[in-house]
Amino acid sequence: MKGLGLKSGIEIHQQLDTGKLFSRCQSRLVSTNPDSTVKRRLRASAGELGVVDIAAAHAAEKGLTYIYEVHNNNTSLVELDEEPPELINEEALDIVLLVCKMLNCRIIPYLKVMRKTVVDGSNTSGFQRTCLVGVDGYIKTSKGRVSIDTVVLEEDSARRTSETKDTVTYRLDRLGIPLIEIATGPDMKTAEQVQEVAKKLGTILRSTGKVIRGLGTIRQDVNISIKGHARVELKGVQDLQQIPKISEIEAKRQKTEIDMGRKTESHVRNVKDDSTSKFLRPMPGAERMYPETDLPIIKVDMDRVKEMKLPELISERIIRYKKLGLNNELSERMADSRKNSIFDRAMTKQKLNPTLIATTLLSTETEIKRKLKLDSGIFPEEFYSRLFKVLGHGEITNGSISKVMERFMTGEDFDNIIKDYKPISDVELRKIVKENYDKELPHGALIGKIMAKVAGKADGKKVAKLIGEFKK
Repeated sequence: MKGLGLKSGIEIHQQLDTGKLFSRCQSRLVSTNPDSTVKRRLRASAGELGVVDIAAAHAAEKGLTYIYEVHNNNTSLVELDEEPPELINEEALDIVLLVCKMLNCRIIPYLKVMRKTVVDGSNTSGFQRTCLVGVDGYIKTSKGRVSIDTVVLEEDSARRTSETKDTVTYRLDRLGIPLIEIATGPDMKTAEQVQEVAKKLGTILRSTGKVIRGLGTIRQDVNISIKGHARVELKGVQDLQQIPKISEIEAKRQKTEIDMGRKTESHVRNVKDDSTSKFLRPMPGAERMYPETDLPIIKVDMDRVKEMKLPELISERIIRYKKLGLNNELSERMADSRKNSIFDRAMTKQKLNPTLIATTLLSTETEIKRKLKLDSGIFPEEFYSRLFKVLGHGEITNGSISKVMERFMTGEDFDNIIKDYKPISDVELRKIVKENYDKELPHGALIGKIMAKVAGKADGKKVAKLIGEFKK
């Protein structure tokens, strides 16, 4: 792509881990059958400038009927566009203000929620509520600064579940989930730098501890243009590793258009699984925006913003965990895990072995769920607090951790479980080792045999030490 005059920017869209933005419904997706369905048809209307947006008109021309699946536990009349929105979710707004600080942005002192015309059916109202919060920021990369043009708080769209020739079906569970949108300037000259920036922005967002994790919770759009070609937006870039390939294919496509003498216009394309793309719609313009008349202007408390404490970055946390004694892999996994605060408390209060605690938090739960063939279910923070407390007090041994967790997952009472794993005395352990000692057995097999006898009530290191004494 050298010599093509490549310019790239990226937009990151990340769901926030709060309730919905303009209703008090929970932000959780469901897979059960809907409680009811609603049918709608949408038309494009003129924005504040009195002009119908070209992208909205393009969608409305299809004349489709939209079917909306309603689940009563996470859909209200706001999502159905049957009542005005409630006041903005302040927790979500605080998260975006914090991210603005992390991105060195200038925060807008008075915020106005706007309506952005969207008539592809993904919003029941025909518009998406969006609010500009921060501008003129930057992040540092290995290639220098990259500007952050805007940071926006908006509501996510409904989920498309099926379609026919004349209808599209959406599920309303996702509609209204708070979404932060971070848009960079067109400062990147290589696809590798775009990839680096995307990773860094994702790390910054996860460092807040306030974003939803999992498939589909973060989406990237890449903007690309080469010299002589209008900007093209590539939507739906899921895998960051594919950014170089996607960028190369799009740059070559634009070069071909220029060489053939075609008129180039800004438009939006959808990325396919093979990293190629197809035309989606014309590039929307300012015509699609107009004020949300049902919500007041929001005055930002700048003094409170100044007092907001910046979170520890994941990169900083990795360094700290390495100093505690975790290896590279465990440090990276633990630093990027939602359970890092549990790990920190365990290390502060109980002074336990860091590798043991990290392994318990990151791996043991998964192993138990696989063993018990469970699709869901997690250990609450309170369980881990109690587990590490009794471990630190010597009420159970390291070897009994997985057994305690397994029994707790099946519904047994924690206190009753702990009673069954009270460590045996040194005298009793020595007796068991003596009775089961077999010099013909390999060392590992002998340890396994004795550990099975003590059933998690003795530490493996202590057993190995006693076996060594008998060998002498």
